[in-house]
Amino acid sequence: MAFSWWMKRALVIAAVVLATSRALADSPGDLVAKMTPGASEAPAKTLATGTFDLEQLGAELDLLAKTGDNGKVAETLQAVAKAAGAKYWRDDFDLVAGLVGLPSADPDAYRALLGTACILQTLAKDGRKEAVARMIRVVPDHGGMLRFEIARRMKALGEKAVAPLILARADKATRGFAWQTLDAMQKKIPGDAVQTKSNEILAAILTAYGETKDADALGVVMSFIASERDEVRAASRTALLAYGDQALAKLRETYGNVMNAPPPSDWTSERIARALFDVLDKQRLVEIDALVDDGLQRAQKDDVEGAVQDFDKVLARMPFIARRTLMAPAYARLALKLEDVDRDGARVAFRKSLDLDPNGTHAAESRAELEAMDGEDLATRGIDDRAPFERALQIDPANAKARAALDRIDAKAKNSEDRSRKWTWAALFGGAFLAVLILFGRIPRRLRFRRS
Repeated sequence: MAFSWWMKRALVIAAVVLATSRALADSPGDLVAKMTPGASEAPAKTLATGTFDLEQLGAELDLLAKTGDNGKVAETLQAVAKAAGAKYWRDDFDLVAGLVGLPSADPDAYRALLGTACILQTLAKDGRKEAVARMIRVVPDHGGMLRFEIARRMKALGEKAVAPLILARADKATRGFAWQTLDAMQKKIPGDAVQTKSNEILAAILTAYGETKDADALGVVMSFIASERDEVRAASRTALLAYGDQALAKLRETYGNVMNAPPPSDWTSERIARALFDVLDKQRLVEIDALVDDGLQRAQKDDVEGAVQDFDKVLARMPFIARRTLMAPAYARLALKLEDVDRDGARVAFRKSLDLDPNGTHAAESRAELEAMDGEDLATRGIDDRAPFERALQIDPANAKARAALDRIDAKAKNSEDRSRKWTWAALFGGAFLAVLILFGRIPRRLRFRRS
C-alpha cells in the first residue's frame, strides 16, 4: 500500500513538472522578441531547430509579414549578402547564421527577417506537405524579398516540395514562383514530376494535379489508374474523377481502347471512369489469380521454390489478397529446405509463413523451428541454453531438433557431472592415502623415541 501511494505521488509530481515546463517553454513569438542584432544566437537556434505547432508557426509568420519597413528589410538582406560574398548565392548558404552574425541592423527589420528565416528552417525540417505549403505562402511577404531563400529551401526538400508547388500554381501570389521553382528542379513537366520511387510522394503529386485540374497532366494521371500500388492507384483514380467533364474525351478514348467499343453517348465522365476502373480491376485480378493457381500447383509437385516465386509476385501486387493463407505452407516448406544452407533465408521464409497465416497448419511448426534455430545459434557460440528448445517443444512437441538438442545438453551435463564425481573421489582417495602415509611415517619415530 505504501509503495503504491508513493508511486501515485511520484506520477502526480512528474505530471505537474511536465505541465510547468511546457508552460514555461518559449513560444515562437517569445523567441522572436528576444532577437536583437549581435545577441540572437540562442533564441534563433531554439526557434530554427525546435518542434512547434504548425498553426502557431503560421500565426507568427503572419505577424512577421507585417513587421518592419520593406526598405530596412532590403538593407538588412544586402548587409548579409555583402558579408557573405559569393557564398550568399550558394544552395547551402545558411541565412539564419548570416543574420545572427550581423553586428547591427534595424531592430524590426532584423526580427522580421531572422524570425522568418528560423521558422522557414523549422518548417523545412518538418517536411510534411502542409509545412512546405506554408513555406510557399511566405513568398509575397516583404515585397517578395525572401523568394530566393524559399526557392533554396524547396530545392533542398526535393521531391517533397513538388506537390505543394503544383498546388501553389493556383494562387496568383505564388503562381510565378511555383512555375519557376518547378522548372529549376526539372519537375515542371508532369512526366518529370511523377518520377519518384516514393508511393506517398507520387500519390500527393497525382492528387495535386486533380485538385488543380491540370489539363497537361491528365494523360499522366490516367496512366496510373491500373497501378499495382494501392496508394498510387487510389490517388490516380480520385484525381481523375476530380477532373470531371474536362476528362470526358480522354475517358471515352481510353474506354474504347480497353473495351474495343465506345461507351454509350449518354454516359457521364464519372460513369465511364468507374466502368473503366471495374474492367481494369477484373483484368488485374485474373492475372493475379492465375499466378496463385500456378504457385499452388507447383507446391503440390514439391516445387516450393517455384511456388514461392509466384507468390512473391502476387504479394508484391496485392499484399492482402484473400487467398494469402493458402501460400503459407509453401513458405514454411521452403524454410525447412533452407535451414542447413541459408539460415537467414530460412528465418525470412518462416516469418513470411507466419505473417500469411499465423494460425494455420504450419504456424506451430514455424514458430518451433524459429525457437530451435535461436537455441542452435547460441550453441555455435558455446552457450548451451535449454530455454529456446523447451519453448520449441511447448509449441510443437514433435520438433525433433529441439528434442535432440535437449538430449545432447542433458548428456553433456551428465558427463560433466560424472567427470566431476570421479575427480572428487580421486581427490578423496588421494587425500586419504596421503594421510595414511603421513600417519605410518610417524609411527617408527615415536617407537624409537619411547625405546630411548
